[in-house]
Amino acid sequence: MRQIYRFDGARPPLLRESALRAELERRRVRRQTTLLALGGVLSLICLLLAAALLYPAAPAVSIACGAYLCAASAGVGVIAIVFAHHRRRVFS
Repeated sequence: MRQIYRFDGARPPLLRESALRAELERRRVRRQTTLLALGGVLSLICLLLAAALLYPAAPAVSIACGAYLCAASAGVGVIAIVFAHHRRRVFS
């Protein structure tokens, strides 16, 4: 049977504790960032529901919530584009 891997072709990179700790820290920060973004999206959804439910009782408050929701969504979009561009520049 023919082997598909060449084990004598190249040596694997050396593992250092500092590199492993840096990778662990990077994963922790990525997980925290994801949870923060998810929390922001959930809060915007709650604000949208509040604006929809408040419309019959207080239309002015509902419109203010809607305006804030539009501004916050635009800000989130801009931040997402900036982070995506920064990430693409770092990893390419």
